[in-house]
Amino acid sequence: MQIGYANRGAALEQLIYVANAQYQAKGLAVIQKVATPWKVVRHGRQIISAFPERKSTVDFVGVAAGRPIAFDAKSTRTETRFPLDNIEQHQFEFLQAWHDQGGIAFILIEFATLDEFYVLPFTDLNEWWVAMYRGGRKSVPYETIRRRCPRVTAGRGVVLDYLQAVV
Repeated sequence: MQIGYANRGAALEQLIYVANAQYQAKGLAVIQKVATPWKVVRHGRQIISAFPERKSTVDFVGVAAGRPIAFDAKSTRTETRFPLDNIEQHQFEFLQAWHDQGGIAFILIEFATLDEFYVLPFTDLNEWWVAMYRGGRKSVPYETIRRRCPRVTAGRGVVLDYLQAVV
């Protein structure tokens, strides 16, 4: 089965849904998916098309241990690097604003073929993002992420305990 570009993160998102439900059941956090607003075009009762009304912010927002959290989940099948073009400009800007207001902001990265997950804190993302715009690399090497970013695994009865890396 081939995974289309638009659906490549669906399995990761489902894993995060389960983790978020587990966090909430344990009283550790309340984190919700941010819905993308859609415009539905109808002809009478028939739906002709639908498209996003505007760009969404990030995938998930919430609160854990009294701290506001915002993050986007990204999945890549590339084993050697994380392409920064997986992050859209408006997502970066939202995470930057969230971070600047004192919130916890990060990217949750899945290296799908390696079955590994990492938290890319906003401070590290910002460093690589700025370097990219100054003519540097357009991706972060896997080895750098493996060395510098917290790896996420199951823990505390949570299927993907990403909060352990950020709270």
